[in-house]
Formats: sequence, C-alpha cells, structure tokens
Amino acid sequence: MVSVKLLPHGTFGRELILTALTPLVFSQALGGTSVEIREYEAVLHGKVGSLYYVFEAAKNGVTHKNALPKMKPHYNDVQVMTKIKKKLRLNCQDTYVDYGVALCEWAMNDLTRNPQRWEQSLESIEHTPKTIKLGDVNSVFSGFQPFKIEKYKYGKQFGNLRAQQDVQMDERWVALTMAGFLISYSTYSDGEMIFSTVPEETLVNAATDFQTINYVQTLTHKLLGPTSIQKYLNFVYELRSAPDLHHAYSLLLALHVGKHAKENNLTIAEAPPIVFRRVLFSGRSFSLMERISISISSLASFVHNLSDDAANILTDFLRCVLILYRRENAYCSNRYGDFSVCNKIAKALYDAVNGSRSPAEVIYLMARSSPENSPLKYTKFLKEVYEAITG
Repeated sequence: MVSVKLLPHGTFGRELILTALTPLVFSQALGGTSVEIREYEAVLHGKVGSLYYVFEAAKNGVTHKNALPKMKPHYNDVQVMTKIKKKLRLNCQDTYVDYGVALCEWAMNDLTRNPQRWEQSLESIEHTPKTIKLGDVNSVFSGFQPFKIEKYKYGKQFGNLRAQQDVQMDERWVALTMAGFLISYSTYSDGEMIFSTVPEETLVNAATDFQTINYVQTLTHKLLGPTSIQKYLNFVYELRSAPDLHHAYSLLLALHVGKHAKENNLTIAEAPPIVFRRVLFSGRSFSLMERISISISSLASFVHNLSDDAANILTDFLRCVLILYRRENAYCSNRYGDFSVCNKIAKALYDAVNGSRSPAEVIYLMARSSPENSPLKYTKFLKEVYEAITG
C-alpha cells in the first residue's frame, strides 16, 4: 500500500495529481493496483512500481494530441526546470510538454531503481506558515506557475490555502504533477490553455463501482490511445474548440461522444462529466479564467434518436456558433446567419432538449431565422430534430 498525499480541495495541483492517477483508476489491471481516494491522500493498493504505467501512459498520450502547441514556459519556470535538468541530467527543449515528457521518462527509470524513495516522497507533506512542501524537504523546487493559478485568481484565500503559502515539491512530485498536466492538457485557443479532467467524485465512485470504468472502456475500446480514460478525455481535444458557450459546447460534445457511443451500442446517459479549467497565459502571467463542469448525460435521448445526417448538420452548425462567438467567419454566417441568430437557435435547442422550451418553438426559430440556403431550413432535417426532441 502506498500513500500519495493530496493538496486541499479546489486547487489545480490536487486535480493534476488525481488526473495523473486516472490511468490506474480506469485500468486497474495495470500493475495490479486499485486506487482509493480520501480527503487528504490517495491510497494505491499495490506496489509503487505501478506508477510506471502512469508515466508511460502520460508520455505516450502526447503523440495522440500532436496538434497542441507545446507552449514556451514562464521565465520563472525555465529557471526552475534548469535546476531540475541539471540535477537529473535531463536534456529537453524549454516547453511545458517537453518538460513533462522528459520527467515521465526519468520517472519510469527512477521507479525501477529507487522504489523506496518514491514511497517516502509521495507520503511526505509538510505545512509551514508560508509553504506546503511535498516530498523531500531538502530537495524541493518551486511549483510551476500554471499550478498556482488559484493564488493569483482569488487573492487572500483560495481553497483551504492562505495566499502567502507557496507549493514546493521535490523532483518526484514535479514528475507526477507534470504527468497530470500531459493527460489533462486538451485544447489551446487564443492564448488559453484548456485542461480537462473528470470530477473527483467520479474518481471516488469509480474506485469502488466498476460501472463507470466498464462504460468508458467499452465506449473507447476501438480508439487509439494509451488508456481508456485518456481516450475519453481526447474527445475534448478532437473538438478543437474552447467551451465558450455552455449550451452550444455541451450539444457539440454530446454529438461527438454520442457518435462513438452508437457504434458500440451505448448511449451517453452514463458518460462521466468533464471538468474544464481555462487558463489564460499572457506570456508574463497565468490567470484562471473559468472552471466549469459539463455533463452530457441529460442529452442522451436526443442524441440517440437523431439520425446521422441530422447530427452532421447540427455538428457543423454548433461548430460555427462557437467560431462566430470569437470572430467573424464568412462560411458560418452565410450558411447559418450571424452570431446573434446562431446563438439564439443553439440556446433554444439546448433548452428544448432539456425540457424547458417548446420543441415546436425551436423548429419555428430554425425555419424562420436561418438564411435561405441554410440546411437548418431543410424539411427533413427539421422533422428529424423535432422527432429526436419529442421521442
């Protein structure tokens, strides 16, 4: 049994640590290890060597997200990583992704040589008035800037930490946190790094209830990727869009996941929620713009009833809604109308699917407000959307 200490609830650092462990939670055959998540620790019921598969999965997962920019680090982080590279004799480029890959490779080798040091490091946490230190207190480094965003976002208090407290960690903790970074880094849009994880509550339940684990494994078993949960989170990467508008993005994500669900004789009724953190990087500082949780399970009946042709039209339309929210686009506006029209239709559709608006009102809005050449006016499409909502 191995104890992995956890940072307080609400902190990005805690989410990254838990995200790093998700390959073990959702693939308990890996290393013969199960994970029990408690308030102040995650307990690995197995050998510490099972973390090898965590680092391997995080490193290999990068190859399935090769369109993501690697991101040049904050100046302070370059200084920190220079010290780590010197100590561990690492050779890598100065980007966050390259840092993560190099640290995962080092961790895989170090786990086989120094398993006891890993156990000692992961179970060690020290609180002082100004710092929280993870691991060997005589060998700690300042945490990377993206991992301290709550401190700058919320001022005097964030989570259960005081603002003057800084999080420091030794090289093994840095490696584990960066594994979580690689797994959760999903999208980059207009200066925003977007991270996606599953809620802690889902991980807690999955550790004892295999229904969610089995669902994710069945949903993703035909897809490429290191582990089932990484393939599930990659649905976010595949959309290549920021979750700007909850209603439009939820529908788009539901249609995308639903396509794969239908191929495996599933619905999205059991799809785990996804938590998004939107982190703005100006080049000089990081800011937490938003933390939201999106659940698509309430859209299951609509997505399941929708024909493939209608789903394809709606997918294109919803992508355009999100594009037009950020900038003008001739294709989208000519095909579906300006942003105000598109957003009104998308919001009405979302409300109708969730039962708070009349389906007939949505169909009327599509037929009346869309441009003359818009596929949203097609009689067959309108009929199929209406039947999918009411069915």
